[in-house]
Amino acid sequence: MGLFKRRKKISPEEMREEIVRLIDESREPIYKVAFYSQEEVQEILDRLEKRWEEGKRVGRPIDYATEEELEVLYKIAKRVASKTPEELWAEYGAY
Repeated sequence: MGLFKRRKKISPEEMREEIVRLIDESREPIYKVAFYSQEEVQEILDRLEKRWEEGKRVGRPIDYATEEELEVLYKIAKRVASKTPEELWAEYGAY
């Protein structure tokens, strides 16, 4: 076996649930601030909101994300969640 282990590919449903768990269900509000203040996140959410409206508001907006959009959101959520609340407050809390 080589130096690098292959990561198991995570399914779209697992990405959705992990994003919700890491960000929306966090007791620390700074995780939401840091995630939702990202320009890429806002651009994707704008598209998801439109699709969700077209879908008669069935489910959650995140349910309408493409796999590519989920991958972007997932990477950002993981990056945000890897920091402590103190680090995030220092970076995003001075609005």
